[in-house]
Amino acid sequence: MSSGIDNPETFRRLPQQARSRQRVDRILDVAAQLFEEVGYEAVSTDLIVKRANISIGSLYRFFPDKEAILHALSERYAQQMRKLFTARFNPSTINYPLAILLSEAIEDFDKFYTTQPGCREIMLRSRVSADLQAVNKRVDHEIVEQLDNFLALRQPQMNSQQRQLAALVSVEIANALQLLSLSQDERLRLQLVAETKQVLIRYLQPLFDESI
Repeated sequence: MSSGIDNPETFRRLPQQARSRQRVDRILDVAAQLFEEVGYEAVSTDLIVKRANISIGSLYRFFPDKEAILHALSERYAQQMRKLFTARFNPSTINYPLAILLSEAIEDFDKFYTTQPGCREIMLRSRVSADLQAVNKRVDHEIVEQLDNFLALRQPQMNSQQRQLAALVSVEIANALQLLSLSQDERLRLQLVAETKQVLIRYLQPLFDESI
C-alpha cells in the first residue's frame, strides 16, 4: 500500500528532535481545528501558520502543502483508531456479552469521529481521496485481523474461514454505516449509530450461540 504521505515529494520525513516534533504536532493540531471550523477547502497554509503563530518556512520544512498535512492527520487518527479497537477487543474482554461489547465499541468510534477535531472532515473526504482511502484500507485490514484473532479466542472451534469472513463483513458493515452517519444531521446520525449496533449484534450473535 502506498499513500501520499509516503511520497517524499508530498510529505517530508517526521523529525526526531523533540522540539521539531512539538512543532509538527502544533501544526497538525491547528490544522485539525481549522478543518473542523471551516472545512478543508477553506483552509490555506497561510491560515494555518497564522493560527499556529509560526513562519511559513517552518511549515514547509515539514509539509510541502496542505494535502500533506491532511494525510499526516489521517495517519495520526488511524493510529488512534487502532488503539481504540484494541482497547475493546483483547483477551481481557473475551467473556464480555457480545451485545454489550459491540455496542460500546460502536459508541467509542462514533465519539471519536465526532469529537476529534477535523476527524469527521477527514473521514468524509476519504470518499473522494484515493490516498486517504489507502490509509483507511490499511487500517481496516489490521482491524479485521485483530477481530479475527479475538473471535478465535472467544470461540476456537469455529471454522477459520467462517470466522475470517465474519470479521471482514463486520468491519465493512460498521465502516459503511458509520461513514454514512457522519454526513447526516444529528438526529439521523444517532439513529444510524443505533442501527449499526443492531445490525452487527444480529449478524454476529447467532454465530456465537448468544441470545439476542
